[in-house]
Amino acid sequence: MYIYKDVDDECEQKMSKDICLIEDPAAMKVGLEGTRNQILELLRVKEMTISQIAEALSKDQSTIYRHVKKLENAGFIEVKGDRKKHHIPEKIYGRKAKWFLLTPEPLGDETPFALGMDWNEERTKICIEVLEKMGFRCVKKEEVAEKLKELLEDLESEVTQNMIDSLDESVDIDFFSLLHVKFLAEILKLKHDEELNEEFKEIINAFKM
Repeated sequence: MYIYKDVDDECEQKMSKDICLIEDPAAMKVGLEGTRNQILELLRVKEMTISQIAEALSKDQSTIYRHVKKLENAGFIEVKGDRKKHHIPEKIYGRKAKWFLLTPEPLGDETPFALGMDWNEERTKICIEVLEKMGFRCVKKEEVAEKLKELLEDLESEVTQNMIDSLDESVDIDFFSLLHVKFLAEILKLKHDEELNEEFKEIINAFKM
């Protein structure tokens, strides 16, 4: 994976196990468009030419060419080679990474990838505010916010690093499934870590319905 900003050398500095972090909003829009997303899914299976992609998606080559160039310019795909079909040269395209994770805000150099989150004081307070709007009233907000921040920081650090260490080429998983895995891993961590479990109970008890 890598973080896409505007230049490839910056991306490659943050490569980690073929997971690509995309934090530029314009690049995100490029990858989320329907046809371009289909192209990325095809290229997950194998590298292809524009004519092969057009045939697979039942679209004309000029349309596919425009989508491919946008994906290439945004850093999702790159030319992997070329071939000749009926003596006409064709470029072969492939993905720059196996997984693309989208994160709408810049990450620091020490953040492993988009699943990691900096639980600062402001973010924690916003979470509590949203929970209250959902009907979960919080008592002693300042105290709870500080405890929640510390707890989430510990969970984020350990679980995220564990996920990074566990991912390899044999794992074929999308971003939202990764989020679910992370959520389940945090629940399991809270259940089996007695100290964290007690801290979490204190936080839970501070919320009333």
